Amino acid sequence: MNSESQQAPRGEQAGPARLAAFFRTIFSAIGDYLTRTFSLFWLGPAVAALVVIPEFAQHVAEIHLGMFASADSFRTLAADPLRMGFGYVKIAGLSLTFLASARFWWCRTHGGRWYDIRRLAWARLLLGFVLFMAIGSLTELVKPLTGNEAPLALIVLASLLSFPFLFMMIAGLFGDRATPLKALILRSWPWILLLALLLPILFGPLFLLHGLNHKWALGAPGAAVWALMVFDSIVVGLMASPVGAALFTAYNRFDRARQVRSS
Repeated sequence: MNSESQQAPRGEQAGPARLAAFFRTIFSAIGDYLTRTFSLFWLGPAVAALVVIPEFAQHVAEIHLGMFASADSFRTLAADPLRMGFGYVKIAGLSLTFLASARFWWCRTHGGRWYDIRRLAWARLLLGFVLFMAIGSLTELVKPLTGNEAPLALIVLASLLSFPFLFMMIAGLFGDRATPLKALILRSWPWILLLALLLPILFGPLFLLHGLNHKWALGAPGAAVWALMVFDSIVVGLMASPVGAALFTAYNRFDRARQVRSS
């Protein structure tokens, strides 16, 4: 009787303790993600510059074209070849910064140089990228084949099925050849969900601010336009930095958990 009465409170306490541990883990990951997002600018300025410089160069071209004179000018010149040329470079810089910032944090934690591409696990990186893009894009075939838009449930399912291959790609980016592919695909789900939680925390608000900067610049005095575009270049850098921070934070926790399990 006494043993049963003692076991009951223990069982009752286990649930809240596990819940508290879960929230501590989440808040710790968010804190790590936020710290790395902002500290990239002084710990790894060369990484942030991969997108900040192309973004500012595009803004210089936009100001030179007179895009911010009015809303009509902005619409008319949006597809100008000069602006589009700088835009392609900016998109490449943005994508590169996503990956470079994640690798920067991995190398800072585990050793190595972030720019040393010889350390990448190229087979995993490329295979993961191809499968991630292919599986996530399968729903694009629905309309050509059926004439109807893909159901939302199918889009969500395809996205979820593609995410483990994002982890395979990240493993390649980090040069991780030790983690079995089976573990990357089947055991990464808790950290995939963590990644899905982290990604929009800063990227969403910063993307909105990026659009507002352009709106505020329309018809503004020249000095204000230049100030806004300098600020916007930093905002775009901050849009790239949290993506890399989220990729690292999620994968690093997955890697630590795997090592604890195997020890």
